[in-house]
Amino acid sequence: TSYPSIVGEMLASGFSVVGFSWICSPACTELEVVVMDWLAKFLKLPTQFLHETEGPGGGIIQGSASEAVLVAVLAAREQAVRRESQLHPELSEGDIRGKLVAYSSDQSNSCIEKAGVLAAMPIRLLPAGEDLVLRGEALKEAIEQDVEAGLIPVICIATLGTTGTCAYDDIESLASICEAHHVWLHVDAAYAGAAFALEECSQLRRGLDRVDSLNFNLHKFMLVNFDCSAMWLRDSNKVVDSFNVDRIYLKHKYEGQTQIPDFRHWQIPLGRRFRALKVWITFRTMGAEGLRAHVRKHIDLAKQFEDMVKSDTRFELVAPRALGLVCFRAKGDNEITAQLLQRL
Repeated sequence: TSYPSIVGEMLASGFSVVGFSWICSPACTELEVVVMDWLAKFLKLPTQFLHETEGPGGGIIQGSASEAVLVAVLAAREQAVRRESQLHPELSEGDIRGKLVAYSSDQSNSCIEKAGVLAAMPIRLLPAGEDLVLRGEALKEAIEQDVEAGLIPVICIATLGTTGTCAYDDIESLASICEAHHVWLHVDAAYAGAAFALEECSQLRRGLDRVDSLNFNLHKFMLVNFDCSAMWLRDSNKVVDSFNVDRIYLKHKYEGQTQIPDFRHWQIPLGRRFRALKVWITFRTMGAEGLRAHVRKHIDLAKQFEDMVKSDTRFELVAPRALGLVCFRAKGDNEITAQLLQRL
């Protein structure tokens, strides 16, 4: 975390905004639109994710990657149900929902499997390659098997920076398969997304112009305290259409007169905290170059630690170093590594 973020958190707590709609607090909503576009530009994301560009894309601050993934899974599910209902009017909604299936890597975070449980939709965890990367070939095989069995593929959740080893799934090959089968492609870049801001890591951005949604945690690498997870959508209308529930007490006289979104349609809860304030203060205080320097410092520390491990005959690396993560173990029986972990 950082002191600007803590200051922002304290101010937001003092204001006690319950920002489910624009009229609750225009500053809460409008500042979030501003900082999400700032952040997208800082990370060099495709322009389709910017609020300021023409089109239905945009960004929102969720509480955690778990929430962002669940929003994507639920929206993809509802879009699939509507599409299949039009294509196959002879099927009941219950029949369609019973055929839905989703996909991710066996290296993906536990929150992805949990999203499947909460969405009542099985998520197949596909085997990653020997390098722990999920590629389009594995997804293609699984989708073809399921279509043959009468199932309906809905969404693939790819990971940029897996929890275990910070491996990067092959977004471009996965996107090709998803496009061919009308499958939603979400990218969980909770940790590694910070590296998008570094030109030396530009290869991580390959294929992001072809994904439907993306999440990245500012509370991991951006000096913003928990909770603060950025999420971008290529077509926010698909989420709004899936989640929109209007009541008379939620209406106000300015509806339809502004392009500013009501973020309650983009998330699980109705109310929301003023998280944009701590992001704004952190960016204004640290600056873009200050934040890049922070990420590079962590990467440099990992390089130093990797060199130490390599120079010590008692240890060995078990995966390539990635960003700030070094995976190593003590040589010999696994019990030695377990004891080392306990001592640490």
